[in-house]
Amino acid sequence: MKQDNKKEKKSKKSHKPNRKMSWLDKVKLWLLQHSKIAFLLDSSIFFLSAFGVFYLLFGTTLIPKPYQNFNYVFPLFLNLIFLVNMLYQGVFRDNFDGMLTIQDFADPFLYLNGVGLLFHSFFGIMGRNRKTIPPLLTLDPRYIWFPILTYISFFLVATLIILISKYIEKKKGKEENRENSLK
Repeated sequence: MKQDNKKEKKSKKSHKPNRKMSWLDKVKLWLLQHSKIAFLLDSSIFFLSAFGVFYLLFGTTLIPKPYQNFNYVFPLFLNLIFLVNMLYQGVFRDNFDGMLTIQDFADPFLYLNGVGLLFHSFFGIMGRNRKTIPPLLTLDPRYIWFPILTYISFFLVATLIILISKYIEKKKGKEENRENSLK
């Protein structure tokens, strides 16, 4: 038990007195030391981003009036909140430590949109005792193309990012093998 505590203390980022710290490193260290305030900040960022995206989608003319129904805008709402919060967590909290490549950043969007499209199309998004968002197939056929296109576009962008990053990694590997064989 004591060894686990020592490992946790070593794994946490700590202040190194001989190294100059950027303001971002200072903020991360301060948030690490004040976990309750960090939790309040994280949750407030989540709710503020949700309200901001909600206002962007419903309070402006960015989305045409027939599509300003939460049943149709839900995929865009979900993906934008997810994107904003992933960027916040990456920049201010984790410094993308768990994400080694941009491929790791794009992977969750594959699962979120692939599975989300299937469930939203056939089952809807359900609450405890009621369906909060009905299945896409039961909505007005004139407007269901928008949520379907939203799911597909975020899925395809994530897929393209992953394929391009794999191609670049493969190309780098071939160049390294070529350099090693020449030596």
